[in-house]
Amino acid sequence: MRADIPAEILFIVAILLTIVSLVIFGLIIKRLLVLIKGKVIWIFPILGSLFLLALAVFHIYRMLFYFPLLGTAGPADLFDLIVGSLSLSRIESFLLLGSGLFSLIGGVLYYAASSK
Repeated sequence: MRADIPAEILFIVAILLTIVSLVIFGLIIKRLLVLIKGKVIWIFPILGSLFLLALAVFHIYRMLFYFPLLGTAGPADLFDLIVGSLSLSRIESFLLLGSGLFSLIGGVLYYAASSK
C-alpha cells in the first residue's frame, strides 16, 4: 500500500495552517481578556493546537512506518500491521476531537465572559 504523497503533503500543510490559526486565535483572546479582566481562557485554543500538532506527528509516523510495510507484508504480518495502523488512526481521531472541543470550549467561555 502506498500513500498518496501530494495528498499527504496537502493534509500536513492544512494541519499546520490550522495550528497557526489556533495559536493566533488564542493570542487574540489573551489580548482581549485584558479588557474584560478575564481569566486564562486563551489557553484552550493553544491546547487545541498542541493536540493538532500531536495528530500531525502520529499521522506522519503512520504514513512513514505502516504504509510502506503494508505494501510489502506477507499474509502472516498483514493483520498485525492493519491493527496497528487502525489503532494509530483511532488515536488521531481522538486528538482531532480533543482539538475541536478545546477550541470550542475556549470560544464559548470567551463569549460567556465578554457578554456579562
